[in-house]
Amino acid sequence: MTGRDFICAFNLILLRIRFRINFREAKERGEPDVTKSDVPRRFRGVMERCGWLGQTPVLLGVSGGSDSMSLLCLFSRLYEPSQLIVVHMDHGIRGASCGDGEFVKKRCAELNVRCVDERRPVPELSRKGESEEAAGRRLRYELYEETAQRFGCRLAALGHTRDDLAENALMNMARGCGLWGVAGMPEQRGNYIRPLLSFRREELRDFLRAQGWSWVEDETNALNIYQRNRVRNEVMPLLAREVNPGVVEHLASLAEEAQLWRKMQEEQSAALCREVSLPRRGWPCLSLSKLRRVHEFQRRELLRFVGRRLGLAALTRPRVEELDRLTCRSGRFVFQWGSEVDVEAGDGLLCWHPAAEKRLEALRLSLGETARWGGWKVSLRLKGASAESDFGPRCPLDEARPVVLQKNTEKYDVTTSFFPVIFQKNVFRAEKKQNRWEILRHSVKYNIVAQVVLSPLVGRWRESLWN
Repeated sequence: MTGRDFICAFNLILLRIRFRINFREAKERGEPDVTKSDVPRRFRGVMERCGWLGQTPVLLGVSGGSDSMSLLCLFSRLYEPSQLIVVHMDHGIRGASCGDGEFVKKRCAELNVRCVDERRPVPELSRKGESEEAAGRRLRYELYEETAQRFGCRLAALGHTRDDLAENALMNMARGCGLWGVAGMPEQRGNYIRPLLSFRREELRDFLRAQGWSWVEDETNALNIYQRNRVRNEVMPLLAREVNPGVVEHLASLAEEAQLWRKMQEEQSAALCREVSLPRRGWPCLSLSKLRRVHEFQRRELLRFVGRRLGLAALTRPRVEELDRLTCRSGRFVFQWGSEVDVEAGDGLLCWHPAAEKRLEALRLSLGETARWGGWKVSLRLKGASAESDFGPRCPLDEARPVVLQKNTEKYDVTTSFFPVIFQKNVFRAEKKQNRWEILRHSVKYNIVAQVVLSPLVGRWRESLWN
């Protein structure tokens, strides 16, 4: 053995002795054994199972707390720095909140990860009647959307844990949400993913400590001024102490079972909606006779499904039951679903449409302009193609003259009264009738035609394009 080999062997022995001493001291202090942590392995398993691994770039919502710092730590072990975009928002509520952003930026700089840090003061940007919690969430998601679009992020990862899933399920049950709300937050909704729902908050903190990572503590989390804080700080510990120590795991498992039910129910409601819907409508229009033959439970779930597709606020259980009772009885009715949308029954149909008071008397629209008429976003486009005039509202276009959209005051039809009638040069051009538009003259070919496009302002209902 050469002198160099001896020195290397001696150093290796010293390292092993030092490791055993450090391990023994850490064990005495109650610190986790980093060599036995399965958090990274389980995290990778979640990413592979859900098909997220390899989809880049990924946006990470990072506040600086332990949950989101765990998210950053785990992603940094799987991805190259150039494949990650960290987003931090200063809510402007706490005096120390600006320091959170500096903390996150410092860690990102050490990892060579791009960090987008913006201040959007919640108290100043809250809408009328909007709570600070709701406003903060809305502003965060707006920032996520803007950043994801800017950098082309395919996924946006959030740091919700199993504790959050349990707390969310409990709060929703207390509000009387039904099975749909018990499901709480899913692993994926659109491009948003939650890869930490299988992990408890404390085990993630143990993992961070073992990695030598720190996090910031939001002092407002200890204040029971918000409902979630009261549930986290008082209700959950009380249930664990007085009812069952495994309450978090049981509630989270219940939420996961409800998520499976929710997925199945969403598929069934979508199929039922296709069965009872009338085709070629811009807004939902369902057959009342078919609806009344459906089981009560499925019918109520379908009503909720349509509301979700329109992006409307969820109705309370009593309000859903009221709408269901109205649907099952004969006669006309108008049901207000919030301030923007009415549900109206008549002529054997149940139709969702813009609230009557939101419709304008008239709207003047020039070529290339986009405006709002009632519950529609309306635009006037030029289409340079020959077409038969009796196929939709293809109207001769004088570029110097705008079109005018007006209320249909001549007659009332539950399926078309919320559509405008179209005038040009003070001459009636088109009117919606059942599944088609009727125009002034038929079977005449035009080389230049106008294209009036109406898109519902709310939700994901299909765009209506009449040529």
